[in-house]
Amino acid sequence: MKNNIKYLAVLGLLFIVITTTVAQKKSRKDLERERDNNLKKIKETSKVLEETKEQKTATLSQLNLLNDQIERRETVIHSMSAEVSLLEQEIVVQKMIVQALEEDLKGLKEEYAQLIYLGYKHMNGYDKLIHILSADNIGQMLRRNSYFKQYAHARTYQLEEIQNVALAMKSYERMLAEKQAEKSGLILAKTKETENLTVTKNEQNTVLKQLASKEEKLKKDLVESKKAEEKLQKLIKDLIAAERKKAVEKAKVSTSSTNKATAEKSVLLSSSFAGNMGKLPWPVQNGRVTNHFGRQSHPVLKGVFVDNLGVDILTVQNEDVKAVFGGKVITVAEVPGMHKIVMIQHGEYFTVYAKLRQVNVTTGEEVSVKQSIGSVYTNKEGESELQFQIWKNEAKLNPELWLRKR
Repeated sequence: MKNNIKYLAVLGLLFIVITTTVAQKKSRKDLERERDNNLKKIKETSKVLEETKEQKTATLSQLNLLNDQIERRETVIHSMSAEVSLLEQEIVVQKMIVQALEEDLKGLKEEYAQLIYLGYKHMNGYDKLIHILSADNIGQMLRRNSYFKQYAHARTYQLEEIQNVALAMKSYERMLAEKQAEKSGLILAKTKETENLTVTKNEQNTVLKQLASKEEKLKKDLVESKKAEEKLQKLIKDLIAAERKKAVEKAKVSTSSTNKATAEKSVLLSSSFAGNMGKLPWPVQNGRVTNHFGRQSHPVLKGVFVDNLGVDILTVQNEDVKAVFGGKVITVAEVPGMHKIVMIQHGEYFTVYAKLRQVNVTTGEEVSVKQSIGSVYTNKEGESELQFQIWKNEAKLNPELWLRKR
């Protein structure tokens, strides 16, 4: 038993060392959560990609989505590899525990066998009685009787220990089998995901080649897109300037309770909007960002950069577009290249929804969060893409910092 206890103590120390090392890295739950989140996003992207593929025309948005999928698939494969590595460490520990329990059980059975043998050889009922009655005095008789009781208790205790260790060993063997099965499943899933990555990379190369052969058209599209963005930006800045001028004039003309209430409402609305940074709902239920905010390298044209006023969200046909926060519609307009647009004021903050097919709201209307304001426009290439912007007065903000994480 002493050897077994010593062996288990060493095993316990080794277990602490291994689990401490594992704890310093990402836990398996973190890795599983990361993997599931990326697989969910890949599924969403695939839904949008399938729709654009029906037109059999390579587009920049399609290329951006494929790039996003490749990045996420690589992350998923990396997560799976890390999970397999952690499982292998856990399996090593489980095997060592099972081995230690087997050794312990073997020792307990050997000791129990010795007790049974001694009991059979020396401790039958008649011998016990003779041994007790042959005592020299009452004290010795009581001590001998106590010894036999302790011996009987030792046998019972040893049997219970054998049963407990046997149950523990079965439990650990079951957990070991489960972990080994989980590892096999992960390896299989990783192999499948690696195959999916190869397919996606092939699609990416095909789209990239098709787009590269249309360099002149891409340059022309870029010029037209820039003109449309400049017109939209001018419209937005003019509207914001007009709203600020109205607010200043109202403040000068009157200090009536009505104007005070309006001013207070604007301040409260701005404060409330600002407090929802990173929590705003997405303007569309389905879709992924294909073009991010700010200055970005063109995905095909070398040395060319694009400045985005907001984010482009590729979604599905006829997707409902919703207000991300409550406010007042200050314009419903149409800009060439940007199609119909809706601009909503939230105090000193403004949200802009461009590339709409139809609009459900009117200028001056008060809207609530998640209220439908229209549907997304689908171009001749089959792309249904929303341009979404957030402004704080004349300052452009990155919408991805304001929308909740998906």
